[in-house]
Amino acid sequence: MPVQHFPTFSSLSSGDFAQAALQHFPRGRAWSRRPDSTLAAICAGIGDCIAAVHEQFVLFLDRESDPAQAQQLLADWEADFGLPDSCAPSGQTVAERQAALLSKIAASPGGQSASYFVSVAAALGYAITITTWDAFTFGKTPFGSPLVQMSWRFAWRVNAPAVVVSRFTFGRSPFGEPFWSLSATALACRLRKLAPAYGVLQFSYSD
Repeated sequence: MPVQHFPTFSSLSSGDFAQAALQHFPRGRAWSRRPDSTLAAICAGIGDCIAAVHEQFVLFLDRESDPAQAQQLLADWEADFGLPDSCAPSGQTVAERQAALLSKIAASPGGQSASYFVSVAAALGYAITITTWDAFTFGKTPFGSPLVQMSWRFAWRVNAPAVVVSRFTFGRSPFGEPFWSLSATALACRLRKLAPAYGVLQFSYSD
C-alpha cells in the first residue's frame, strides 16, 4: 500500500531532519556544509528517511489506532476480533470490513438488552428499532391490545432498512474503492449469532 500523507502533529519537514542530521557530523574543511556538498546530499537522504518514519508513526497514532479508520493495520485488528467470519466473509470493501470490525467490537461486552443490539447494528451502519410483546393478561393489559399468548414474551422483532448504502469518503477510503455500493444485509447473520438461545428473533425490512 503506498504511503499516504496526513496532517502531522508537528510542522517538521524532511529539511528539518536533514539539518538535525548535519549537526551530528564533525566540523572542519573536510565536512563542508555547502548545500551542493556530498555531506549535504547524504543528510538530505537521511532527512527523507527520518521524515518518512515520522509520518508513519503519526499515521499509526492518528489513524491506524482507530478501528473505524484503520487500513494498514486493518488485518491485525480483524485477527484480534476473529474476522473475517461467516457474517463478514473475505472480499469485502475496506469500508465494509471496518463496519464489520466495529460491530464485533460493539458486540464483545455481551448483553441482551434492546440498546445492546441497537448499538451492534449501528456499528454495522444500520439504524434499527426493536419490537417486543407482552402476554395479554385480563385486568392488566390495556383494552384494545392484541391477544398475545405467553410464548410471545420470548419473541422480538428487529425493524431495519433492507439495504445500507456505503459511500466513498475522500481522505479515508483507499484509492480504488467504489464511490458508493449497496450491501446485502449482514445484520441478520450478526444478530442471530448474538441472540439468546431461548428467544425467537424476527426481522422486518423496509425500503
